[in-house]
Amino acid sequence: MKVQKVGSRGYVFTFEDPYKLNIYVINGEEHIFICDTGFGSDSVNAILDYLRTLDIHSKPFIVFNSHADYDHVWGNHVFKESEIIAHELSPEIFQKEGEEILEIYGEHKRGEVILTPPNRLFKEKIVFKIEGVEFYHSPGHTLESSSCFDHKEKVLFVGDNIESPFPYINFLNLENYCDSLREYLSRNAKVIISGHDEVMFDESLILKNLQYLETIQSKKIDRKNFTKQHRGIHFQNTSRLAELLKEKGDKNAAQRYYREALEILKEAEASTEIEAEIKEMEKIIADLA
Repeated sequence: MKVQKVGSRGYVFTFEDPYKLNIYVINGEEHIFICDTGFGSDSVNAILDYLRTLDIHSKPFIVFNSHADYDHVWGNHVFKESEIIAHELSPEIFQKEGEEILEIYGEHKRGEVILTPPNRLFKEKIVFKIEGVEFYHSPGHTLESSSCFDHKEKVLFVGDNIESPFPYINFLNLENYCDSLREYLSRNAKVIISGHDEVMFDESLILKNLQYLETIQSKKIDRKNFTKQHRGIHFQNTSRLAELLKEKGDKNAAQRYYREALEILKEAEASTEIEAEIKEMEKIIADLA
């Protein structure tokens, strides 16, 4: 676990196992705020042990879930007696997907996991005025995605709404997603913390993510300088948009994204698996014609 102090009262705890994840802690005047709870009790207990070394562990805890993806909520049960704050859509996701996701990604558990949904919900925002801490709805990576802004330190925690090199698209909420990123820019944050990237001290990644989301809605993305990672994420995004538009019944738009995804597949290194995917996608495009 890596610890990075941010401002006068913030701490970013970064875990690399099973993959990179950031948890943000604010040492407020009356409470300790913990933004996301990681892969299970091991993640949380490591943080609590560190806070004890600073002698700042005795205040009441308030937990915030940026969204309901497993890697951000599996340590919630350690705080079952505390307030666990999240957007009002979160409990439905816990109920619908929790046990299934726990089984699928069980190898990512670190310590004990007892699925524990949030116990205090908001629709738009919750503000702790004395503490200068705001939790607010910022749909993007997921429909319930929310963010934390420390007004005193000008630190913005965005969960998975910002990612390098590109954000992951999961829903047909691209304009809402863009609005969330534009709102981030209006905050003039000094520090920006995302779920899986290095701590940021400028808005460059927000701007790059916003440009990507704006462009993918209207035209093909220029792929000439793509790395394998860029190509993989963009393939996932175009495929997902195609599937969602097909389900919606918008055949023309679905075809457009399927064709772009097919182009990306054909650029990949040849293999039996890739050839099978190409044939399957060509059939889907033909069926939509």
